[in-house]
Amino acid sequence: MPPLPIGLAALAYIFTAFTSAAAPAPVETYVDAPGPSGPLKGTMLTPGGIPAPPVVLIIPGSGPTDRDGNSGLGVKASTYRLLAEALAERGIASARTDKRGMFASPGAVANPNHVTISDYAADAHMSVRSSASK
Repeated sequence: MPPLPIGLAALAYIFTAFTSAAAPAPVETYVDAPGPSGPLKGTMLTPGGIPAPPVVLIIPGSGPTDRDGNSGLGVKASTYRLLAEALAERGIASARTDKRGMFASPGAVANPNHVTISDYAADAHMSVRSSASK
C-alpha cells in the first residue's frame, strides 16, 4: 500500500489527536477519620473514571509534617501530594491525613507532643477503615 500524501497524513493525525479520549481528571475529596477527641482531617484522591480503584494510605513522616508532605519548619516540597497525583495517574486512589493535633486536625488531641507510636498506629487503622467506606 502506498504511503499517504503528507496533507492526508496530517489530517489523520489531527483527527486522531482530537478524537482520542483523555483520561478523566482525578477527584479530590476532603475526608474525616475519627480521632480520640476530634476528627483527623484528610484528603482522598481518586482516579477519574475508575469505579473501585485500589486505595493506599499515605502516612506523614516524623516531625511536623502535614498530609501533603510539607513542614511548618520550611519544607514545601508537597511530596505526599505529588505521590498521590502520580498514583491517581496510574489508577490507584490514595488517602492522606494530618497528624493528631496538627495542621487541620488540631482538635484530634489536646497535646500533639504526647502522642505515641501506638496512637499513630491507631490513627492509621481508623484512616484505613474510613477510606474503605468511601
